[in-house]
Amino acid sequence: MTRFSGKFAIISGGASGMGAAAARRFVEEGGSVVTLDLNEELGNKVSEEIGESCEFFKADVSKAEDWDKLENYLGDRFNKITSVINAAGISEPATIEDETIEHWNRVHAINGTSVFLGCQFGVKAMKGGKGTIVNFASSLATRPKPFVVSYNYSKAGVLILTRTVALHCAEMGYDIRCNAVQPGAINTPMMQRYVDAAEDPDQQLSEFAASHPMNRAGEPEEVVSAVLFLASDDSAFTTGDSISVDGGVIAI
Repeated sequence: MTRFSGKFAIISGGASGMGAAAARRFVEEGGSVVTLDLNEELGNKVSEEIGESCEFFKADVSKAEDWDKLENYLGDRFNKITSVINAAGISEPATIEDETIEHWNRVHAINGTSVFLGCQFGVKAMKGGKGTIVNFASSLATRPKPFVVSYNYSKAGVLILTRTVALHCAEMGYDIRCNAVQPGAINTPMMQRYVDAAEDPDQQLSEFAASHPMNRAGEPEEVVSAVLFLASDDSAFTTGDSISVDGGVIAI
């Protein structure tokens, strides 16, 4: 497929998980990407595996100055961006009773502030042309679990931000669509950390599967298919919306 021929994407969280999978598919379908992450070793490794149409830029996407550095790094390519995919995120357990302000702020910096900055960057880059923004929310934004209070809150904020950016771009007459995906439990390093930390990893895997009506966890490629649909002209009349890729959790 070549639906992204001549297209150029910026993908945060591109060193692993769904961000890396999105970068790989975007290039396979004819596009070029710059991936962002703090993990320089893994980011470079993934970029080399994908090939010459993928390059890595080390960035803390929760900091405005790093987005400014990226703009300077891109130079003339800045206004050639056609998609920004905000996939960076973390999930660590904490209930309302044991959450700390330090952990709360860290989760919101990565899951919330980075998406805001990525959207702002994308609007600036693409408002003179045409483009798409795809944000990663979560099924927990609408079906929260008590053991990840900061994660729930941050991902719900991503949904509201997505709709707000979409409405702003439409009101301003910018040809920029902004949408989100809401994954369930997906077989990524993020999920694996929960499994590895469990007293009974097999039981934890079974519980992840059982929390979905389809009785299994999802795969990164299944989420990426929705992401690339939203990033492409296949979704030309879709903005301010979200797609659930959660094995039926949204229907419960």
